Amino acid sequence: MNIDIFKSTPVLSELLRKRGIEGDAELEEFLSPSPKLAYDPFLLANMHAGVDLLLDAIYSGSKIVIYGDYDCDGVTSTALLMKVIGSLTDNVTYYIPSRLDEGYGLNKSAIDQIYQDEGEVIVTVDCGSVSAEEVAYANSLGIETIVTDHHTIKDVIAPGIVINPKAPEDAYPFKGLAGVGVAYKLALALSRNCEIPRSLITEVLELVAVGTIGDVMPLIDENRSLVKYGLRLMRLGFKNKGLRRLAELSGVDYNNITSTNVAFSLVPRINAAGRLGDASLGVRALLSDDDDEVERLCTKLMETNAKRRELQQEAFENCISLVDDELEKGDFVMIEADHAHEGILGIVAGNLKERYNRPVVIVSPNDGLLKGTGRSIEGIDLYSLLNRHSEYFVKFGGHKAACGFTMETENLEKLRTSLNEDVAGLLADNEKLFDKTIEADMDIIVPDTSIELARALELFAPFGAGNPEPVFRFEKVQVVDLKFLSDNKHARFSVMQHGSAIQCIMFNKAMDVYSLLASNKPLTVYGVMDINRWKDRENVQIRVLDIEEA
Repeated sequence: MNIDIFKSTPVLSELLRKRGIEGDAELEEFLSPSPKLAYDPFLLANMHAGVDLLLDAIYSGSKIVIYGDYDCDGVTSTALLMKVIGSLTDNVTYYIPSRLDEGYGLNKSAIDQIYQDEGEVIVTVDCGSVSAEEVAYANSLGIETIVTDHHTIKDVIAPGIVINPKAPEDAYPFKGLAGVGVAYKLALALSRNCEIPRSLITEVLELVAVGTIGDVMPLIDENRSLVKYGLRLMRLGFKNKGLRRLAELSGVDYNNITSTNVAFSLVPRINAAGRLGDASLGVRALLSDDDDEVERLCTKLMETNAKRRELQQEAFENCISLVDDELEKGDFVMIEADHAHEGILGIVAGNLKERYNRPVVIVSPNDGLLKGTGRSIEGIDLYSLLNRHSEYFVKFGGHKAACGFTMETENLEKLRTSLNEDVAGLLADNEKLFDKTIEADMDIIVPDTSIELARALELFAPFGAGNPEPVFRFEKVQVVDLKFLSDNKHARFSVMQHGSAIQCIMFNKAMDVYSLLASNKPLTVYGVMDINRWKDRENVQIRVLDIEEA
């Protein structure tokens, strides 16, 4: 890799500058297929204590229970520690709460069940940092606990051993690890104190990559190293049989697998089991080495995901019919979905948020209460907004972009009115609050695009949160050779500028901008530079994100 090319090519050097990549050493690390950026796991507070307790439990034959979460991060974290701790003892099992019956995190009923099953040590993954009451309850039953987590800690922290880079006074250099990243650090620390095959510590990087991407963690700093190595193992054919079969069934070419493939093909299928029922289906698929069992479990994950999509589409269409009435009341969309499946409401809220560019909360009945889930847009801090009205909630949590809560039914109208008033105030301060614009990284002209530039841009991957794909703006271009594909949702065309042309593809939104595409007017095109690979041929193309009149 010749880093001088990146420094001397204006497009590349400007993109790197905007990402804060400066200096030869930093540039080489960012572009390297074998990054070296990683931190000592013992820099995490309480790691020594966690390893000591775990080793005592292993050597004394105590029953260890990995307590996970039902999303992709929790499932991969659980599978990772089951594999690593399972290489040292047979006396390890796992427990994942039901999204529908138990909800997120540690709960006393689960602890009672673990106690009845003679569990002696609980190791949480992707949860537990703020479960002070539950951890104290487990301790009162004689169950020792190690909390591994990555969520923000505000006022309350669990007693005892909490391993979380976001814990108060924790000095770990990188705060962006996923739950599976913290679990991996525990595994790594454990391997320095006992005999764990190096090949196993390497193999589980596939799980780290999938969980990190699935939880939309920033693909920068140490996460970039972890995900790059995990993706490399996948491209070599996968070590994990469950992941490999899931990729094959999803139609993913693992030889060229990317973070985008993982995010849109593997993650939803692992998540689907937890959304509709039993998340342990995903754990079993990731742990099994039996080909027949892997086939059966992965097929079930595919079927569950298909059912999830069906329920999601039905709920989405039902919710759309209610949005217009909601927008007459104000710009905070509060939908009552009485018959929708609770497990898919977060996705539906996200889809509505994308469509209308408004904050959205969907509520549904749950044991005499209302259970709500919300998603927000850039510029509106959903957690802050709802936290102003905490008196309406029985239980509430979340962050800027998403939230979840339970509340009494009679408080719904008061909450709706209050939130609409809050958003009206935000709009008065910023009249462009709901303007949906695509921010381009830089302007470029068609003659400056090339297959060589597109290949160089691929080295900026893996793309995701914190490291998005570079978006280019082409000003005053002419659309030619317009062809609609499949059900007219997609289109292929070329854009001409300064005597040069480049092929473009636009997914999903083509009919929405048909009048512009067919207008023969000069247009401004926003898009990502891709390489279109077909058999042995490669050509550069622009994946168009948006079009407007120049």
